[in-house]
Order: sequence, then structure tokens, then C-alpha cells
Amino acid sequence: MDDYEYVNFSQDHEMNYRLRRVDKRQTESNRDELRTMGKELKSNLSKTRLTHGEFHPYVLKNKARLE
Repeated sequence: MDDYEYVNFSQDHEMNYRLRRVDKRQTESNRDELRTMGKELKSNLSKTRLTHGEFHPYVLKNKARLE
């Protein structure tokens, strides 16, 4: 897989893109919450990296955690 298929949690612009896709505000606390969700999902799936296809459904399921 190419790098662009994976979520880069260190990039604010990528976290903002994810927030726009779920119609949530692009705030520091929301970006931090996405990073927390990423850690949770990585742990649940026993993975070190997540694809956008893996992460997006998880964000949708947990959308209420975002402002």
C-alpha cells in the first residue's frame, strides 16, 4: 500500500480533512480526540497503522465524541 492510503495522525491538515468529512469543527480538541480514536482503533485491531477505509467508519460510529 502507498503512504497516502494510511492516516497520518501527526498532520493537522489531515485531521481537519477527517473533521470536514463528518461535519465537525476543526478545533484542537477535535483533532486530539481523533488522535485518541486512532490509538483506540489501532489497539483494537492490533495494528500500528490505519487506512482511511478503516478509520472513517470508526469516526462515524464515534462522531458524538467530537464537538
